[in-house]
Amino acid sequence: MKLSLISSVTLLFSDAVSHSTCSDTGTRACQEYTIPVNVTSQVFIPSYPRFKDNFDVVDFFSALGGRASFIPFSGTKNVTAAYSIGATICSPCGSTRKEKTLLLASHGLGYDRRYWDSGVEAANYSFVDFAVSQGYSVFFYDRLGTGKSSMVSGYDVPQSTTQLAILQQLTSLLRNGNYTGAFGKPSKLVHIGHSYGSQLSNGLIATTPGLSDGAILTGLSYGVTSGSFLKEWGFRIAELQAPGKWPGRDNNYVTGVDACGNAATFFHENSYSKEIAWYNEDIKQPVATVELLTFRALPQEAPKFTKPLMVITGEFDAAFCDGNCTGVLAPPDSYFPNATDFQAIVHPAVGHGINFSYNATGAYAVMLDYLKKHGL
Repeated sequence: MKLSLISSVTLLFSDAVSHSTCSDTGTRACQEYTIPVNVTSQVFIPSYPRFKDNFDVVDFFSALGGRASFIPFSGTKNVTAAYSIGATICSPCGSTRKEKTLLLASHGLGYDRRYWDSGVEAANYSFVDFAVSQGYSVFFYDRLGTGKSSMVSGYDVPQSTTQLAILQQLTSLLRNGNYTGAFGKPSKLVHIGHSYGSQLSNGLIATTPGLSDGAILTGLSYGVTSGSFLKEWGFRIAELQAPGKWPGRDNNYVTGVDACGNAATFFHENSYSKEIAWYNEDIKQPVATVELLTFRALPQEAPKFTKPLMVITGEFDAAFCDGNCTGVLAPPDSYFPNATDFQAIVHPAVGHGINFSYNATGAYAVMLDYLKKHGL
């Protein structure tokens, strides 16, 4: 069953909820927002059972990863709804030649916007800090159902087409100079994604290519993956696993069973520190089951996208390459035939979570050097 594109979008506005100014020694100024959005999208009508306990979760993922027929939906419908999206924009202190280039970063499953801005060892892991040090501004946000964005049912609401509609609306707002801090309209806007956030960014350049001046998709490949990492993650009902940690989520939000399951999903041996693994366990976010069921509704082929495009993924990515990304990153020729200087880069010796692995800044340097090469 194929989903059509977003049918309409209504733009709303909100004031910033917090401000940050540059100190004499500061390198960045950040501002937080709560952004109201109102989107219309075509979504699936779920028919799979709601989770009552963790045995239901085990049965669900066994069916999802099995060879037997599994049909979780009964049809489609159009839905219009309003949500609030938590977001942050950070810009360099002082004038730079890149200050008008805005990077819009979308995180993947299991995280919120903190994936891009580590609260520990920022010099080694924060993409935001690294990009700001190179003169870029970064807008990063919590996807619907995560972080400080609206809490909705994980059974049917945060579907991939809805998440894409939200990303498209945020992009339009930013391009028009809204929620961009003090510098107004960006001259260029580049989409950065990780994992599911890369799939959303891919969906954006496939459906609305004019909204993006370039894209870098991390933690993604176009080869065949078995989905075995889902078993390693060891999903359980989030509220039962950590009562009270994530208020407002129903039983169709699941989370990894422990820090070791999280490490098996996002890291590769000898490529991360245990301290960072525990930090990731502390900041992890639940996953809505309907996101896992609808990501294939996102279009991938983007023949009308003509701007620079890079895919960069860890050599030992378990989620998208079954632990070996060599030779499987590049998509079929029909996907991006007109993109400028398409690059598929294997980042050595790390797993799926590049931003929290050793040599994260090495990947950041490759990404931003590519943008600079193309005048972005």
